[in-house]
Amino acid sequence: MLGLPLSAKVALWSFLVAALAMGAALIGVSIAIERELVATLDQGKQRVVTDVFLALDDHVARTGKSAESLESIKKEDLPRNVGSQYIEIYGTGKRLLYRAANLKTDVLLSDNEMPHKLRVRKQLMRVLTFHDKGFTLVLGAPMTNVVKYLDRVKNASLLAVPVAAMLSLLGGYWVAARALRPVRELIVAAQNISAEDLHQRLPLPKARDDIRLLTNVLNDAFERLERSYLQAVRFASDASHQLKTPITVMRAAIEALLRDPNLRADQVTTLHDLLDQTRRLSSLTEGLLLLAKADAGCIETERREVNVVPIIERCIEDAEVLGSNHAIRIERELPPALLAVADAQRTEQALLNLFENAVKYNKAGGVIRVSAAKRRDGIFITIANTGAQIPADRAPWIFDRFSRGDRDESRAGHGLGLSIARELAVAQGGDVRLLHSDAAWTEFELRLPTSGTARPDDRSTPLLTSPSGGALVGNPG
Repeated sequence: MLGLPLSAKVALWSFLVAALAMGAALIGVSIAIERELVATLDQGKQRVVTDVFLALDDHVARTGKSAESLESIKKEDLPRNVGSQYIEIYGTGKRLLYRAANLKTDVLLSDNEMPHKLRVRKQLMRVLTFHDKGFTLVLGAPMTNVVKYLDRVKNASLLAVPVAAMLSLLGGYWVAARALRPVRELIVAAQNISAEDLHQRLPLPKARDDIRLLTNVLNDAFERLERSYLQAVRFASDASHQLKTPITVMRAAIEALLRDPNLRADQVTTLHDLLDQTRRLSSLTEGLLLLAKADAGCIETERREVNVVPIIERCIEDAEVLGSNHAIRIERELPPALLAVADAQRTEQALLNLFENAVKYNKAGGVIRVSAAKRRDGIFITIANTGAQIPADRAPWIFDRFSRGDRDESRAGHGLGLSIARELAVAQGGDVRLLHSDAAWTEFELRLPTSGTARPDDRSTPLLTSPSGGALVGNPG
């Protein structure tokens, strides 16, 4: 039941409440009807009781014998309306004076003198006990008609309860659907609010109810979120811009010093180290600036139909240079041409980040395997390397900024490469994801749209085609 929609839950609860209420009402009505019928039955026997005691008084007057001295009473001494009654008459000391013929040997008298039920010859009777002038009158009233009437009431109720419960189920669903319609409208409106258009707000319902109050609370939350988000984006962008100038000046100054022929060997080494650090800082600021633009939805792309195979080849050449110091070999399986709707420069930048990642996390003498193919929903470029396995607990977070596939902090890099590659792919209507990582291979996949799948306004087109090889680790980020 936890996974059901709210309208279905309301309908089911309505059904359960209605069923319980109708069940309780059925029990209550049955008890009330039974009491009324029994009271009517008792009233009908009062005339018989009165007539019997009058006849006993008359018999005592005629014979001069009281309840203590009478031995028996004959049927002729009793009123005519006693003939068909289930009746016993006792004198003092519970001496049986008369028993109706229809009772034969059955005994109605018991220690319980309160009205009670007793089954006589498979027939349910209500037993009433009366006392007058030493005589005890025990009268059995058959409850056959009462039982039959109650059975008819119960049968009719059992037929009506499921119908009423079903109507309550349908009615509850209808009422819940109408009541939750504003909530569904809020859900649709909220789903359309993303990081790129946080300025949107939820429409206020006309009714001044709790849903309107909730809408106001959510809109206030969106407003605070927008302000915080814009401040964060502005800070990242401004900080990157402000850092670029001093880093450029530092880099130029270090390069100028390196041209001095009078430098000692240790000074040259120190300046080269400083130059490497300024290059890292420059790369970091450029990456942060690009991610700030991505957060603001401002990555500019010039998408057109391009052949991505030459772009891949250029990136492979750069990767071969990067991996030459570690004897990394690159294997490729590329078709002559693959047409994608993409920005050539942004695609190359994303691929370079993926290749740099494959070189950086590869082992000495390892292999990078590159393949590309066209499938139903786009162009898919797979870059696999023989580096160490990405731990399962880190795999979902590798596309987060400043996240690494391992915990080796001595390895060069800032943990932004995969984040940038993915943002560049998404800006073109594509995606980057981790396909597989084990002790042998770690595979990443870049998807780019084709002319039949490109959606210019969609920055988060989902991956539709399952990868042909390897277990899917996830789509992080």
